[in-house]
Amino acid sequence: MSHRHASIAILPLENLTDSPEDARLASGFVQDLIAELARFPSVAVIAAQSAFAIESTGLDDAEIGRRLGVDYLLKGSVRRAAKILRLNTQLVQPATGQHVWAERYDLPAKDFFAVQDEVAAKVANALTAGIDQNVLRTTRRQQLTDLAAYECWLRGMECLQRGTIGADDEARAFFQQALAVDPQFARAQAGLSLSHFNDWSCQAWGCWEEKEKLAYDCAKQAELLDPNDPLVQVILAKIEQYRREHQSAEIRYRRVLSLAPNDATLLIQLAGGFALLGDAELGADCGQRALALHPLCPSWYFYYAALPYFVLKNYPRAIELGLKTPVIVTDGPAYLAAAYARQGDAERAKSHLAEFQQVFRERITFGKSPAPDEALRWLLHVNPFRREEDLEHFSESLRLAGIAGKPAALPAVHSWPVGNIFRKEGALWTACFEHEVAHLPEVRGYQDIAKLLAQPAAETHCIALAGRSADTGRGAEVLDERARLAYRERLNELDSELAECEAANDIARAERLENEKERLLDEIRKATGLGGRDRKMGDAVERARTAVTWRIRNAIKKLEPAHPALARHLGHSIRTGVFCSYTPEKETRWFV
Repeated sequence: MSHRHASIAILPLENLTDSPEDARLASGFVQDLIAELARFPSVAVIAAQSAFAIESTGLDDAEIGRRLGVDYLLKGSVRRAAKILRLNTQLVQPATGQHVWAERYDLPAKDFFAVQDEVAAKVANALTAGIDQNVLRTTRRQQLTDLAAYECWLRGMECLQRGTIGADDEARAFFQQALAVDPQFARAQAGLSLSHFNDWSCQAWGCWEEKEKLAYDCAKQAELLDPNDPLVQVILAKIEQYRREHQSAEIRYRRVLSLAPNDATLLIQLAGGFALLGDAELGADCGQRALALHPLCPSWYFYYAALPYFVLKNYPRAIELGLKTPVIVTDGPAYLAAAYARQGDAERAKSHLAEFQQVFRERITFGKSPAPDEALRWLLHVNPFRREEDLEHFSESLRLAGIAGKPAALPAVHSWPVGNIFRKEGALWTACFEHEVAHLPEVRGYQDIAKLLAQPAAETHCIALAGRSADTGRGAEVLDERARLAYRERLNELDSELAECEAANDIARAERLENEKERLLDEIRKATGLGGRDRKMGDAVERARTAVTWRIRNAIKKLEPAHPALARHLGHSIRTGVFCSYTPEKETRWFV
């Protein structure tokens, strides 16, 4: 497999009727198909001359594939039956002999030239989709380090379709591996941008600016690597729309339309993009064309296809398409509620409003009750309409559906309240601090830290953090074997780090490390009796103090590789003991 794309040779179509006219039709169609496929950056197409020359040698598929150095061959035939011209195509993997994909097209013979371009576009979309699915099937069981860059990119894009924080993290690992294999692979950078865009526009609502910056920086890096990749241009246009940089976004969208006028995966993005820009007619055309070119499209296509019709106030068509939208699209039910409300169908509007409110609470506020106008604020923020009349139409439609708020009071894009985040979202913890974001697996101690962050400067008794009652108990050691080992390891690390500071004359860092070392030694002294013998716990307070201290310090240590800035901050700001507290040097706002 090539590092950056799959490669394919289009072989001459077999003329089953021996008609010279049909032979010319078949040859012309192959030329058109090669030209159309050349617009798809993910596929490398062998020149027609090479494919046609080797096909006449009578070699088998495996040898043809080997000599041309391609991953796939497209073979087929053309047959005339009465007034119908039947075109059969099949995609073959020459190395294995596997038939990956096949399709048949029955075309009116007399109008073949009129539909030839359209058929070539449909075949090109079906071919690229078939190739991608075949690559995914054959690589899902392979180790990450065994994948080529293009394979990593496909796996990462597949992860993004799941729309969860964990899937976004998994996708980033694939994109980063793709860049490790091929640092110049623009689409891997584009994939990283999309992974941050997913977080930015939905899951990491509390750290909007940080995720926006990450998404934009990765997309700009992708553009430097390949300024003519239409996917990169679409991503940048979407980010610019969220920034309310509408003119620049429109220029990019129109450029994509000229670069890839028949790529269904891009056309469907243009449908939503043009609708938000105020050209809903063009958006509807792009959406319909995407659905026609990719009849077996993923269900999320319908969300973007429905959006232009809502803007055009064609509510029946918006509802027809919107009902096919998957739950993964958070604001999809809100659009349906608004469309039904506009039609006067209060019962269905109420049903879809309830669905939206449930999804909003799960994904945006993470189980907490939203503020009275928070849902409206979010909806208007993530649907950046360019025209005031479209924004008013959307706002009024949401109000009719029962989503309360005052649109006129909405803040500008970059004044949305932003703070730091440390909270559990699904199976992972999201940590957002000083413009850096990390998603972390569960570690004992994160719950303790979250409770302290929620009450800055307040002292919390260790019993409250430990979740124990103050009953008495005797005979247990204050420090068990695991705790003693953890203390020893950290003290050894501190000694090494202090030696580094001394060599570098880093006095400030050395002082912080000495303070931490002294705290640890003090805790060890408290946990041992005369002669350094282990002390026995006399009550629940001592057990809770030791357990909570160990959990918090261990959690900060585990956090350091993923988010060193936050680990340093917590190490300096959290005090443990019988009473624990979080006291930052300056006021720091947290969402927990």
